[in-house]
Amino acid sequence: MKKKINLIDVTDFSLPDGSGSSEWFTEAFEDLGLFSEVDLVVWDGVSGELPPVERIERAGDAVMISGSYGPVFADKEWIGRLMEFIRLVHSKDIWMLGICFGHLAIAQALGGRVEANPRGREFGTVMIFLTPEGEKSPLLEGLPQGCPVNISHMTHVSQLPDSAVRLAFNQMTRVQSFSMGKTFGYQPHPEFGPKHIVLLADMLGNLLVRREKYLDDKAHLQDFKGSILETPASKAVLMNFVRMIRD
Repeated sequence: MKKKINLIDVTDFSLPDGSGSSEWFTEAFEDLGLFSEVDLVVWDGVSGELPPVERIERAGDAVMISGSYGPVFADKEWIGRLMEFIRLVHSKDIWMLGICFGHLAIAQALGGRVEANPRGREFGTVMIFLTPEGEKSPLLEGLPQGCPVNISHMTHVSQLPDSAVRLAFNQMTRVQSFSMGKTFGYQPHPEFGPKHIVLLADMLGNLLVRREKYLDDKAHLQDFKGSILETPASKAVLMNFVRMIRD
C-alpha cells in the first residue's frame, strides 16, 4: 500500500489564476512522477481541517505544511490550532516537512523564534548554501552549493529551537532549512515554477513598487519577472522527502 502525505494547505490567498497550494503541490508531484509512490491528501488548514494524528502514526504516513500569506505570529485562530498539531506530530516522531510558512510555523511551534527579517523581503530566484550538516541531509541530497531556489518571504527564523540542526543559509537569513529528527523546515518553495513567481509578482506589483520600493517602477517589475528561473534541484526536495518516508 502506498504511503500518504497529508498536505495541510494553509494558503489563505489565491494567485491571479485562482490556484493555491493544493494545485501547486499536485502539479509538482505530477511533474516528478511521485504519484506512483505516494498519495497526496489535502486538508484545509485555514478552516481548521486537520488529519487525526493517531491515524497518521498507525499508517506510517507523513505531514507536509504549505506556505501562506501572513506571518506565523498573526492573530488567527487557525494558526494556534496548527501550532498544537505540529507539536503533537513532532512528539509522535512522524515525518513532517514545512515549506515557507510551514517552515516558520514548525520553528516557532517547537520553541524557536520567528521575526520580521530586518533585511526585508526575499523574493524571486535566489541562491542558498548548505551547511556541513546540510550536505549530509537526505532532504537536501543533490542540491549544489549556491543552489537556485524560488522564494517569497518577509519573516525568518531568527532563533532555532533547541536541538534543531541548521541545514542551509544565505545572505538574507541564516536558516533556510533545518531538521529535528524526522521534522524538517525548508524556506524556499520547491513546488513553485517560474510561472508562480511571475503571477505572484503581478499580484504584488503595486506593493513591490510603490509601498516597499523593492522594485523601482513597472519596467523594473518586468525585468524582475524575466529573471525568474526553473529550479529543478530545489524541486527535488519533494522527491527526497518522498524517498525518506517510503524507505
